[in-house]
Amino acid sequence: MTPLLPGYGPQMSQTELVKISTYVEREFGIKMPRLKRHLLEGRLAKRLAACGIPSYGEYFEHITTSPAGRDEFLRFVNLVSTHETSFFREAKHFQLLVETVLPAWCRQKRRKSIRILSAACSTGEEAYTLVMLTNQAILDSRRTDLTFTVEGLDLSSEAISVATRGVYAETRTTAIPPDLRHRYLMRSKDLKRGLYRIVPGLRRCMEFHTGNLLYSNALHANRYDLIFCRNVLIYFTPNVQERVVTNLVAHMGAASILFLGHSETMAGKNLPLRAISPAVFQLQ
Repeated sequence: MTPLLPGYGPQMSQTELVKISTYVEREFGIKMPRLKRHLLEGRLAKRLAACGIPSYGEYFEHITTSPAGRDEFLRFVNLVSTHETSFFREAKHFQLLVETVLPAWCRQKRRKSIRILSAACSTGEEAYTLVMLTNQAILDSRRTDLTFTVEGLDLSSEAISVATRGVYAETRTTAIPPDLRHRYLMRSKDLKRGLYRIVPGLRRCMEFHTGNLLYSNALHANRYDLIFCRNVLIYFTPNVQERVVTNLVAHMGAASILFLGHSETMAGKNLPLRAISPAVFQLQ
């Protein structure tokens, strides 16, 4: 019988840990070092109780082999993936967009569209930051013939559901500049709830969907002008990092720009990229 931790749930055996962590690394690319036993236990214990399953091994078999475990598999994916994000995170990248990249593209009369990807977009804050800034740049340029779309992709269906709704607690919107918050967010009629929603016009510019960055066919467009894949690679093994970026590079054109997190590097990787700014790359 699987031992129980007092007031907590079953303890994960070494065999169960290896089986689950190996699967997560192989299928999703997410590093699951053996030290994360307690993390996995903490996230999955309630699901075992909810499903009435006595051990992690049986739970794993249920979600990976049983047709009845399909919905539970989606919950498992939501639990093992990371959802840390915020509006205007790592603001220097957005400053580069506002001051240099977007104005230059708006001046290009032959350019009629801008396609942007927010990879591993989580609950959508980064994607909506990109929507606000791109829309504002086009308005400021007075271009009426320039359109844009922002695609947000994430492994977690729960995160994508939140992103699609575009509703956020007031505490999560404080990093948005007041003028943009006033223009692009609607406050809940019930002030006590402290909620804001992205205005419909911007939500219509979004395409949110689930997908796995390990596979190039997860992306909807052939080419992107901007790709944001920030603070994602740090959760992957080196081989998976190169595989993911290789997939992204396949969707870049000569003028496309790739943004990574400031703690992420392409050093030592055999990729056709050159740095044009800290953690910002174009094709060589």
